[in-house]
Amino acid sequence: MKKISLIAVLLSTMLFSCKKDDEKCELSQSAFVGSYKVTALKYKANTATPEIDEFASLPACEKDDVITFNSNGSTTYTDAGTVCVPDGNYTGTWNLTGSTIVSDGEIGTVTYFDCNGTTITFAGTSVGELTTVSLARQ
Repeated sequence: MKKISLIAVLLSTMLFSCKKDDEKCELSQSAFVGSYKVTALKYKANTATPEIDEFASLPACEKDDVITFNSNGSTTYTDAGTVCVPDGNYTGTWNLTGSTIVSDGEIGTVTYFDCNGTTITFAGTSVGELTTVSLARQ
C-alpha cells in the first residue's frame, strides 16, 4: 500500500510541476506594447559591403536605454542606467500594421517577434542598405 501511495504522490507531483509550453505570441499592436532594451544594432551600407556591428561602438550610456511602446501609440525613450550628457530622454510615436512598424516616421519590418523580444529591419535609400535592431523585452 505504501508503494502505491508513494507512486501516486510522485506521479501527481510530476504532472503538476511540469512546465507548460510557452504561449505563442502573435504579432499585433497590443502584443507589441511594452518596454524593450536594444541588444543588437547592425548596419549594412549596400549589397557589396559587410554588415557592421554598430552596437559595439555605442557609448555605454546608450546601451542601457529603455524604449517603451505605449498602448496609445506613443513611445518613451528613457536614458536609463548610465545617463548620457545631455540625457537621451524623449518621446515619439509608433504604429504597427501587420509586420510593418512606423516609429518616429521611420518605416521598418518586424522580422522576428515573440514574448521576449523582437527584431526590426529598416531599409535605407541605397540598394541593400539595411539597419537591423534587436530588442529584448524588459
